[in-house]
Amino acid sequence: MAANDDPLKLARKALLDVMRDRIDREAPGVVRPFIDKLLGVRDRNMRALALVHRLRRYDAHLAYALLEHLVLNSARRVPAAQEVLLDLTTARPLIDAIGYRRVRQMYEIAAGRGRPSVARMLLSPESAAVRGVSVSFLKKQNQAMPDVSLGWRKAHAKGVDRLKIDRLLFDRNPQVVRLLLDNPRILERDVIRIAAMRPTNPDNLVEVFRHARWVRRYRVKVALACNPYCPIDIALACVPHLMLPQLVYVSTNGKIDGSVREAADQLMKARRQPAPQVEVPVHRVSDKGTIVRTVDGGDQVRLNLDEIANSLEQWMAGPEDEPATST
Repeated sequence: MAANDDPLKLARKALLDVMRDRIDREAPGVVRPFIDKLLGVRDRNMRALALVHRLRRYDAHLAYALLEHLVLNSARRVPAAQEVLLDLTTARPLIDAIGYRRVRQMYEIAAGRGRPSVARMLLSPESAAVRGVSVSFLKKQNQAMPDVSLGWRKAHAKGVDRLKIDRLLFDRNPQVVRLLLDNPRILERDVIRIAAMRPTNPDNLVEVFRHARWVRRYRVKVALACNPYCPIDIALACVPHLMLPQLVYVSTNGKIDGSVREAADQLMKARRQPAPQVEVPVHRVSDKGTIVRTVDGGDQVRLNLDEIANSLEQWMAGPEDEPATST
């Protein structure tokens, strides 16, 4: 008997296929309460760590179901999905946070199911932008204050002098920008100026994106998505938040990266079509965090992401997986 015909291996594969089919069917009703529960964590970085931990630990199909929910519902402008997708992008680069093997598996699922928007999130490089900046550009950190040291500029960034704050908006050092964003005297129009500036240091745009207060502002996300110096993964995370006029601008701007233009174009076409009607099982959240789904006949089926993940993990030992490393 050939190794591929081993009855135990065939049975294991068949069971995995059944469980993964269940994940595909139940994902809409199970993932949504999980995202709502995740938003109960106030700290943005903690939410990102919690989500990355699950994407790394869960079976590839379950991890893909989570990411697909975030991407597709962000495109439909579901606030909870949009916020968590922004949080996830702070774990940069995503391929390192989740692991190359898991990212590759999720990408293959996305490609096989014709989900380019999900695949694009997995492939986007961490710091690439259409237009790079030269070393000489970065060395001239602030042409408006050329004779002022970094230490003094950082001190002024925390200060009250409006004239100096205005000059520091052009600073190319991300440390200075980080302090400016925390300054209670800075205004939204100041942050938009930083996010829209070109040419600029891409690290300054990363600081704007990571700031929990300012990245919530719509015009700030527009400025990031439209800036050709913005890292591609950040621009892709901001595109689902844009309204139709801004999507048209991004999709037709030749200075913006092609993957960002493509994402905007697909999103623009999708919004012009009626939203598909998706039947979601009736569910409620029990006191223990388990999803209780009502099926025909009044039976109760209890579903939980962690329980499904644990069930899959029991069947993941085999030749398809990488051998465990000894410590």
